[in-house]
Amino acid sequence: MAGTVVVVPARMESTRLPGKPLADICGRPMILRVLDGAAGANPDRLVVATDSEEIKAVVAAAGYEAVITGPCESGTQRVYKAWKALGCPGERIINLQGDEPFVQPGWVEALTSQEMLPESVVTLAKKVPADVGEDPSVVKVVTNSTGEALYFSRSIIPWGASFILHHLGVYSFTPESLSLCACSPPGKLSLQEKLEQLGWMENGIKIKVIPGDWHAMGVDTQEDLEEARKWFRNY
Repeated sequence: MAGTVVVVPARMESTRLPGKPLADICGRPMILRVLDGAAGANPDRLVVATDSEEIKAVVAAAGYEAVITGPCESGTQRVYKAWKALGCPGERIINLQGDEPFVQPGWVEALTSQEMLPESVVTLAKKVPADVGEDPSVVKVVTNSTGEALYFSRSIIPWGASFILHHLGVYSFTPESLSLCACSPPGKLSLQEKLEQLGWMENGIKIKVIPGDWHAMGVDTQEDLEEARKWFRNY
């Protein structure tokens, strides 16, 4: 997969689940579950971007690469700092969240399969029943007829739908769009919804959404962690 760099932002100080990148999931830290899944796509480079020497040590001991970035205001800024520290490699930079232990190679392959304009972004979403979307941690997205994102929200959108598109927090950037997204100021909508991708859209960046039957679950709480452990025990 020529020109693809996967960067996984991971920080220790999660509000709801502190230390979650190193949380054990059936004998393996969550961050390594993420890396194992991404490695199957054979990217040119696979790197963890972190503020923690402890995370870096665990990643290195498993044979993966990590970069210390220091404090950052967002995961995208952390990815950007790591990418810059690496010398700005790659034609596609994938931001793959460190709390998605169900990552599969197909995620990376789908993100890099799309033609991209320099100032564009590609992301993933999956169709779920509308009642799942009642949880504000489940970010929803609506698109136009060509699959371009119209809006992201923590509320159910569109109103009255039986099924919604649940946005997965993974992105494919070009070097140009990563720089723009990481450096663009937050907009009114992004601050209100607490969704950084709205800020990118407010600054004119187009986001292409690829729907699919992705098996995904971000781990944000202890309950999520127990659910992930249950799945891996039965896998």
